[in-house]
Amino acid sequence: MLGDGSALLPLIRLARFGLGGPQLDGPWFRTRARVAAGTFHEFKARWGRQRFSWIHIADVLGIIRLLRERADLEGVVNASAPHPTDNVTLMRTLRRVLRVPFGLPAPRPLLEVGSALIRTETELVLKSRWVTPERLLAAGYEFEYPQLEPALREIVASHRHTGQLASFH
Repeated sequence: MLGDGSALLPLIRLARFGLGGPQLDGPWFRTRARVAAGTFHEFKARWGRQRFSWIHIADVLGIIRLLRERADLEGVVNASAPHPTDNVTLMRTLRRVLRVPFGLPAPRPLLEVGSALIRTETELVLKSRWVTPERLLAAGYEFEYPQLEPALREIVASHRHTGQLASFH
């Protein structure tokens, strides 16, 4: 999800410091703890082409409203924008929105250190997630932000307005 409290703010900070390039997978140590927890990520050589499904928070709220009104929409519904992207495109688009001319790639060892610092797993960054909102589209839901760049522009503009990005101007 893109919006308040999402992973977008750390990505914005990284991009502003010139570190907003693709996240590059690579071989890493297999540990019993990661295998047991289901968080060990096998190297797949995607080189920043991990699939990335996203959604603007305004559309999350719109989908919740739709589901409350439509009793016929039962079961699993993918709350994601209709146009997923990949990691390279996400970071390139974010840099364009922020007017940052370059972004150094983040190789696996750097991602491991960064993930440990923020207490998360690298597999959340490196593994592809690709879902589409087929049931929502069939039900007639119209996304407020179906495309990535306008969604990022709105979020960045609103965060600048509230001062959350003030230190990055």
